[in-house]
Amino acid sequence: MFKHLSLSCLLLAMVVPVSVSAAKVGTTRTVIPVAEKSKGSCDDDAKWKSASGKIDSKDCFRTSNEGSIELQLNGDKSILTIEENSTVRIDTLVEQDEDGFFKIKTNIQKGYMGFNVEKKNRVHFSTGTAAASIRGTNGAIGGNQTTMFAGLKNGFLWVSDTLTGDSLVISDGETVIGKGQFAVLKLKSSGDINFAKILNELIADSTLSLEDLKAAAISADSAYQELLAAKASAQTPATEVEDAALKVPQIKYSSYDSLRCVANVTVSDVQKGTEVRVSAVMDGTPISEVSVKRNMPKRLALRSGVHEYEFVVENDAGRNSVKKTLGCYPMKPFSVKVFGKKYEFLPIPPAPPGAEDVIMQTLHFQIRVPEYDPSFLNKVTVRQDGKVILQERLSQIQNLDYQIPVELKRNHKNRFDIEVIHKSGFAVKTTKVYEVGK
Repeated sequence: MFKHLSLSCLLLAMVVPVSVSAAKVGTTRTVIPVAEKSKGSCDDDAKWKSASGKIDSKDCFRTSNEGSIELQLNGDKSILTIEENSTVRIDTLVEQDEDGFFKIKTNIQKGYMGFNVEKKNRVHFSTGTAAASIRGTNGAIGGNQTTMFAGLKNGFLWVSDTLTGDSLVISDGETVIGKGQFAVLKLKSSGDINFAKILNELIADSTLSLEDLKAAAISADSAYQELLAAKASAQTPATEVEDAALKVPQIKYSSYDSLRCVANVTVSDVQKGTEVRVSAVMDGTPISEVSVKRNMPKRLALRSGVHEYEFVVENDAGRNSVKKTLGCYPMKPFSVKVFGKKYEFLPIPPAPPGAEDVIMQTLHFQIRVPEYDPSFLNKVTVRQDGKVILQERLSQIQNLDYQIPVELKRNHKNRFDIEVIHKSGFAVKTTKVYEVGK
C-alpha cells in the first residue's frame, strides 16, 4: 500500500492535546550504561551526566552502543524506552489536564524508541520528518532526516500529509515506512522493539529506495520470525538462547543496486554471544568477508559487469548460501571518438553525363568505455539528417568500433548524430558533418 507524501510535512497523529500546565510526569526507571542526559541542549559540548532521576522538561537523553533508558510515566504503568545510539529530547511535560490525562512530548533527533502506553498517558513523538501522538498503544517508532518508521503491536495510528491531505491508518500488526511516500506492511514483527532495531539500521542506509526498504523489511521480518520460532520449538527462554546448541545461520537475498554496486542480504539465526562470517563469492572467487554478531541486514559490495554471485554465511556449525546472477554498471564517464574532423568538405566532381551520381563514405567512430566491454551499453543510435539509420540495443551491441557505409547528398550538409547510452543512464552525444561539392 502506497500513498504519495512530501516528507518535510508528514504528520502522524491520533489526538494532539493542548498543554495546560508543565510539571514532572515521570522518572527514569532503568539506565543501562552508557546513557546520559543534559539540560536544554543535545549538543556534544552540553553538560552531560547520569540519566537517572526525574524527567524534566527540556531534558535531552542520549545512549551509546548497547545503552538504553526506560522512562516510567506517572498515572499508570506506561513505559517509554530510548534504545541504543539514540538522542531524544523532552520538549513538553504536562502533569494532568482537565480530563486527567498525563502528557509528554518527545523529539527523536536520531535513533528509535519503544512505547507501551496505557490510556491515562498521551505521548507525542516527533522525528526529522514526522510527528505522532498515541494513547493506549504498544509499539516502536524511529526516524532520521529523510526516512521514518512506526510499527504497532496494538492500537491505531493515523498518518496524514498536511499539504495534500492524503492520509491512512495503521493498526495492530502493521508497520509504516515513509520515504517520499508511505508503504504500509503487514508484518508479524510489527511493534517488536528488537525488530525495530533492524528497521532503524535499514533506514540509516540512504542509498535504499522505498521499494528496497519494503523488500528488506519483509525479508527481515521473515528471518526474525524464523529465529523466534526456533527459540520456541526448542522451548528455550530468550535469555538463555546463548546456552543452546550452536545453530547454522541463515542468509536471504533481498535486493541490489546496479549503479552503486551493492547487494542487500539479511542474516538470521545468529545466536547471542556468537559470531558468523558473511562473504561474497564472484564467479567462484571470494571477493569480500565480514564478521557479524547479530541478526541484521547487510550490504555486500559487487564488481562491475555481469557475474554469478554466491552470498555465504557460516559458522562452526555449518554454512548456508544464496546464488544470484547480477549485473553492476556504475556510472563512469566515457567518450565517443569520431575519426576525421567534425566537419569535412569533400571536393568530389560530379559523375559523367548519364552515370548515377552516388557518393559513398564510411562513418567511422569508436565507443571508449573504461571496461572495453559492449555489454555495459544500453543503446547506440545513429541518425542522418534526423532519420535513424542504425539503432542497436543491449545484446545487439557486439562491438565498440563502428564503420558504417553512408550515402551522401551533393551540395548539402549531411549531418550525422551519434548517441550512446550506458546502462547506468550516462549518455554521450556527438556529431559529424560531410559537405560534398565540386
